[in-house]
Amino acid sequence: MNFKWNNPTPVTAINTCSLKEQSALLDEFQDGWEHPFLIIDSEVRRLWDRQMQPAILSASGLYVMEAREVLKNTFTLSRIWDSMSAAEIHRDTPVTVIGGGLVCDIGAMAASTYLRGLRLMLVPTTLLCMVDACLGGKTGVNLAGVKNQVGTYNPAGNILIAPDFLDTLPEREFKSGIAEIIKTALIGDRSIKELLERMDIKNPDKNSILEIIRKCLEVKGGIVAEDLRENGKRMLLNLGHTIGHALESASEFQLSHGEAVGLGLIGEAALAVSRGGNRDLPGEIEHMLKQAGLPTGINEMVSVEKLSQLSQLFNKDKKTRRDGRIWALPFDWCDCRLTHFTPDQEETLLPGIMSLLKV
Repeated sequence: MNFKWNNPTPVTAINTCSLKEQSALLDEFQDGWEHPFLIIDSEVRRLWDRQMQPAILSASGLYVMEAREVLKNTFTLSRIWDSMSAAEIHRDTPVTVIGGGLVCDIGAMAASTYLRGLRLMLVPTTLLCMVDACLGGKTGVNLAGVKNQVGTYNPAGNILIAPDFLDTLPEREFKSGIAEIIKTALIGDRSIKELLERMDIKNPDKNSILEIIRKCLEVKGGIVAEDLRENGKRMLLNLGHTIGHALESASEFQLSHGEAVGLGLIGEAALAVSRGGNRDLPGEIEHMLKQAGLPTGINEMVSVEKLSQLSQLFNKDKKTRRDGRIWALPFDWCDCRLTHFTPDQEETLLPGIMSLLKV
């Protein structure tokens, strides 16, 4: 299953492969990517051990971790560094991370900091990571229960998309990726929405998925290429994430990232309506989330006590400044705008927006 890619950024090569051949991953470790230090999701290794054995045997070192949000912290990061040190890897040793967004985030951060930076290849194994998290260079770990408070910018030099990994992806995780796809369609390509509406969520065609992945990475890559360090336009990619990250933390990570972002899309579209945005858009987003089997309201995963603390979580958002926050708001399809709200404006608007998400 070969696919033609127009690489969307000048710093990252994107390729595809099939895992039907046992040596498929090992075949990618050529031309300077030989004998990498591997960081692998433990469940991915369990499910795909036979296909990965040649690559594992060729590696300079190996760290296997559980993809649990409570483990995305500085302690795990330190353990990865210790493992790299024990393997005695060098500045010319590449790092390859195989896993979903969580594992890629922390693995990429380890690569960006150990020996002041090692070359990085990412092999995303979830739909969410394939369409979004693998590209763009953001790394991160959580701190004090708050999402991605510590991180770096470290674009991967190589990304390998192997859609076969989706064959063993749990249904809930596949659906989580749909929320990021809807986000990307809102930002920059309405044809993604049309492809998504035609796709059978329960029995998706891999060629259709690859087309959606390609289009999503083209949208994100075009933005990242202009603004790697998020000084301007790249902030549009935070669409759904200001409310989403707060809800994710408030649920103590019982809400998946994609589920929380989907809720954030509804809430932030409603915020856009307060500034003249398309009044039908929140309902359109809600309909698409329902069609994908994603939640459209806050349920028992977020307690009343945690809801009362949302303002504190918003204040810990990385986009917060002394004079307020810049929000990425969808005024319509392919019309997302960076919009500044003062603390007083947020205090007036957010309670009503959050009430819309209660069930």
